[in-house]
Amino acid sequence: MALQEKAVIETKKVTYVYNPQFFRKGVTEQELEKYCDIADYESGGKVIQVFMGRGRTYLVNDPEGRRVIIRHYYRGGMMAKLLNDKFLSFSSTAERSVQEYDLLLRMRAMGLHVPTPILARVTRSGLFIRNDIITKEITGARNVGKILSERPMTDAEILKMGDAIGTLFRAGIYHSDLNINNLLLDGADNPWICDFDKCEMIKITPKRYNEMVSRLKRSFDKESEEHAGMMWTDKDFDKLVRAIEIVFKEKY
Repeated sequence: MALQEKAVIETKKVTYVYNPQFFRKGVTEQELEKYCDIADYESGGKVIQVFMGRGRTYLVNDPEGRRVIIRHYYRGGMMAKLLNDKFLSFSSTAERSVQEYDLLLRMRAMGLHVPTPILARVTRSGLFIRNDIITKEITGARNVGKILSERPMTDAEILKMGDAIGTLFRAGIYHSDLNINNLLLDGADNPWICDFDKCEMIKITPKRYNEMVSRLKRSFDKESEEHAGMMWTDKDFDKLVRAIEIVFKEKY
């Protein structure tokens, strides 16, 4: 029997979608609220690392001693200055954390190397919604940008990463922000892909395929420009793309 990985607690102001495998039976709204509380983790010395990006993402020890990732959603683009972390409640994509949670479950059922979702929180305030998501840490994982600042990737690692990306595309997953920092290698050199905000399952047309590969190339180029010592070349990227294409085009 498949494990139940989704349950819901909903009130007028907050919706919690959570993975029952990580919580005791009968968990309460108050317990889930505390589970999301960054200030509580900080005061208890439970924050292990803070990652800076559009906002702060936290790696913490949860109450059971498990290492989990907590990410609050922020807007990008021109709307970021106006709305920051607020999403209009009447938008079809307002509940981004729940949409990402569901997509992660679907991808994991397909055998894709993506994070395990633990909890998605939607907080309503008037016309606006704020979102948070918590996922299980991928043990030993480091993003490719960090790795390349220290050493080059081996051909075997590039091939594995290309295979993982090609498999994602072949499964019909459109990653709206595929970039160097969303590609991870764990302690056993297994490839992972993360951060599926605004992503969807849809037919991967040549146009969508080229958009994702071009975005990925820009991120590698930007990282190389900002960090002169990064150990990556255009030839390496060509190897990555060939590996992606081999797997992706198996579908056609």
